[in-house]
Amino acid sequence: MPLAYGLLGLGLLGLIAATPFALAALAPANTDWGKLSDISQAYGAVSVVLSAVALAGVALSLLYQVRQTRTSHEQAIRDSHLQLATLVLSNPDLLQAWSPPVAPVTLKRHQQHLITSLALGELLQRFRIGHMAAEKLAVKLDAHFRGEIARDQWEREGPGWRRTMEAGDRRDRVFVRLVDERFQAAVAAGPALAVVEFQDRPT
Repeated sequence: MPLAYGLLGLGLLGLIAATPFALAALAPANTDWGKLSDISQAYGAVSVVLSAVALAGVALSLLYQVRQTRTSHEQAIRDSHLQLATLVLSNPDLLQAWSPPVAPVTLKRHQQHLITSLALGELLQRFRIGHMAAEKLAVKLDAHFRGEIARDQWEREGPGWRRTMEAGDRRDRVFVRLVDERFQAAVAAGPALAVVEFQDRPT
């Protein structure tokens, strides 16, 4: 749709630019140019409005293209990170080359933290590009923090996330503050569900 606005805007600009030449070519030899001048002045006011609409359409189209390019770049980075994470999870020896945990943990728990971090990264990506509103993100985070591994991961790695997100743009800062808020709410609501409880509960 923004691309259509851009094309429409360019079409309007072309029409406005071509109209005086078309009038000059089509006007009879005995045309009253004084009267035509009065008409053109009225047309000038209309053309200003049409020009503004046309420029707005072009600007909207350009903004959309910039946003699409940014989204594509972010997705490419995300895919690359996911490929690295998949490689690390498939070979525990490679996990030693990954960023070390902030505090000693078992290999299994370190792998689990990596998975929960990837889950948060997926939510961040969807929130960044506008595919998830803050209200829906809050619901997703409430479900995320029902588990003990997710809570343990955020308790350990949350400070690092905060430093990174606070150095980002506005949506990054909103995201990490919402994660903190839902984490605190989950802790206040009661104990987390253990892994065994996840396994035993019907889906």
